[in-house]
Amino acid sequence: MKSQQAVEAIVQKRSSAVIVSTMTAIKWLDTYDKDGLNVACVPLMGGASALGVGIAIARPERNVIALDGDGSLLMQLPSLVMAADVAPRNFIHVVFNNGVWFENLANLPIPGATNVDFPTLAKGAGYKRVYSLATVEQLQNSLDEILNGSGPVFVELIIEPESQGVWKKGNEQPDLPEFHFTRLGDEVRQVRARLLGN
Repeated sequence: MKSQQAVEAIVQKRSSAVIVSTMTAIKWLDTYDKDGLNVACVPLMGGASALGVGIAIARPERNVIALDGDGSLLMQLPSLVMAADVAPRNFIHVVFNNGVWFENLANLPIPGATNVDFPTLAKGAGYKRVYSLATVEQLQNSLDEILNGSGPVFVELIIEPESQGVWKKGNEQPDLPEFHFTRLGDEVRQVRARLLGN
């Protein structure tokens, strides 16, 4: 499946869940749910799962979905153990396994892309339920069960990466607008205010 299809399917079923996103998922969440209870974990690459667990602990009455990347998770593998140990029943950890860092920008292969087994790592860490889904149809058919059962839940999505590779030789990486560096804090404050009814 494509990242776009996965995010669209999740947004359609999210209900009142808070979504913490990173990397490619941010772009598609902005497309399909710009005004939702969303926190873009940027530029804190690798921090989406830990931030999601924190929100899940603080707000146990609603689901929290972390849309993580495989490369991002590799940067913070201890977060699997932390999430399983704290075990928030309302935490859903979704990993977009596309085998690359910076999808559609640089498409750099992640270390161990052909060997690492994220579902086995999550199971070994102690997640209550673990899924590996390869098609958007499998995701759509599993979402009710994923969102309504007890967590923490780990969901690996097998993603076919976009292949443009914008940052190729001779095409310099553009400067990022300043909002990329303030967005995480801004959105956390907005979500907090909405959850508190301010």
